[in-house]
Amino acid sequence: MKKTILLIIIILLLTNIYAYGITGYTTISNIALYNNAGHDSEIKDTLKMSSKVKLLQQNDEWCKVETLEGKTGWIEKYFITVPSERYVVNNTTYNINIRTSPTTTSNSVGQLKPGEKVNYIDTYHSWHIIEYNKKEYYIASWLTDIEYKQSEKIYFLYDSINIRNKASLNSKVVAQGNKSDSFEVAGEENGWYKIVLKDNSFGYVAAWLTTHDMNSYTEEYAIYKKTTDDLNIRTGPSTGYKRILTLKKGETVKTVATENGWDKIVAQNGYVGWCNNYYLKEALPLAGKVILLDPGHGAHDPGAISYSGKFEKHINLDVAWNLKELLNKAGASVYMTRTSDTYISNKERGRLADKLGADILLSIHHNSLNNSDYFGLSTYYNTINYKAPSYGYDLAEAIYLNAITINGVYRDGILDRNFEVLRETNTPAALIEIGFMSNPTEEMNIHNISFQNVMVEKIADGIVDYFLQK
Repeated sequence: MKKTILLIIIILLLTNIYAYGITGYTTISNIALYNNAGHDSEIKDTLKMSSKVKLLQQNDEWCKVETLEGKTGWIEKYFITVPSERYVVNNTTYNINIRTSPTTTSNSVGQLKPGEKVNYIDTYHSWHIIEYNKKEYYIASWLTDIEYKQSEKIYFLYDSINIRNKASLNSKVVAQGNKSDSFEVAGEENGWYKIVLKDNSFGYVAAWLTTHDMNSYTEEYAIYKKTTDDLNIRTGPSTGYKRILTLKKGETVKTVATENGWDKIVAQNGYVGWCNNYYLKEALPLAGKVILLDPGHGAHDPGAISYSGKFEKHINLDVAWNLKELLNKAGASVYMTRTSDTYISNKERGRLADKLGADILLSIHHNSLNNSDYFGLSTYYNTINYKAPSYGYDLAEAIYLNAITINGVYRDGILDRNFEVLRETNTPAALIEIGFMSNPTEEMNIHNISFQNVMVEKIADGIVDYFLQK
C-alpha cells in the first residue's frame, strides 16, 4: 500500500514538473478563460489569438493556464498549441553577448560560450529571447542556432510537400511528404525546420507548411454562421446537456466541430458550447464590408529592391490580388488603390478610402534594411490624428496576431508610425510589412506562392477577427 501511494506521489510530482512552466499559445481569437474546467463555468476573461500562456495543470481535455497579466483559469486543450522545446546554441568558436534588449547597443549581462546552450523562449526583432539566470534576455539570432529535442515532432499540413537538402527554396529536393506525416525536428533556420528522415539523414522543410500539434484547432476548419432564432448553447450535442446561455437571433458564431446535427461553436463573447445547427445558417463574415487594399509603391517608385534585385512594388501587387480574392469570397466589396504598375501618391491612397466610404484601409508592403541579418513581420498604425484604438491599432493587432501563428514567421512588432498613407485618412487603417526583402532567405520565402497563400489566409482571418470584435 505504501509503495502504491509513493508511486502515485512520484507520478503526480513528475506530472506537475512537466506541466508547470511550459508555454502555450491560443489558436483562436476571443476564447473564454473559464473559472473551472467546464463549459458551464463562469468566464474570467477572454483571450486574443496568439495569447501567450503558462500551462499549470492538465485535466482531461482542459488546461489550467496563467496569462501574462497573472490571471489563472481553464481553456480547452483544443484551443492551445504548445511549441516544441528548443534551445539556443552557440556553435561558434567565440563568446556571444547576452543583452537586455534586442539591439547591439544595449547592456550585456553575460555571454554564451562556445558549445553552451540556453532555453529558447521566442524570436523578436531578429533576436532570440532566451532564459538566462531565470530571467528573459536577448541574443543575436544571426550568431546562434536553434536546436530541438530529438523526440519532438512536427506534422505536415498539406500533400506533396518538398523536403530539401538545405534551408532554401533553390536547394535540391531529396524527398516528399504528405498531410499528417510526422517527422522528428532537430533544428530551425530562417523559417525552415531541420528534420530527421527515415535513413537518419537530415532534410529541410518550409516551416509554414507544418504544425506542432495536429490536435489543436486551426482556422482552416472555421465556418461562420448566424443564428436564425434565439438559440440555446449547451455543454454537449443534445438537449440532454445543460444549457449555458441563449444567443440572440442574428448573432455570428464560429463553428469548430459538428456531431449528429449539432455544431460546436465559439460565440462572440468567448463562450464555447453546442447548438442545434437547424437554427444556424452559414454566413459570409465580411458581408456588407467595404475594404480598400493598397499595394505600396508602383511605376517609378519601386519600393525596396531585394537581395536578388527584385522590386517590392511587384510582390505588393501580387499579395493584394491574392488577398482581394479571399476577401471577396468572405463577402466583402474590395477595392485597390492600384491594379497595375502605376503610381499614386500616399496622400491620394489614404483619401481614396474616405471617398469610397471604406470600413478599413490596409496598405501592403515588404521591408528592407541595409543589414541583411534582419527578418520578421510587423504591422503599423498611426495615432497622430486618432488616439482611439479603433482607428488603426485594433486592425493592426488582429492581422499581426493571426499572421504570427504561421510557423517560420517571426515577430517584429505592432508599431505606431506617422506614415502618410495612414495619416491622410479618416478610415481605420493599418500597414503590414510581410518580411524583409533584404534578407536572402526571407526574400525567397516571400516570393514563394505557397508562403504567399498561407500568409494571405492569415491576413484575411485577422480582418474577419477585427470586424467580429467590433
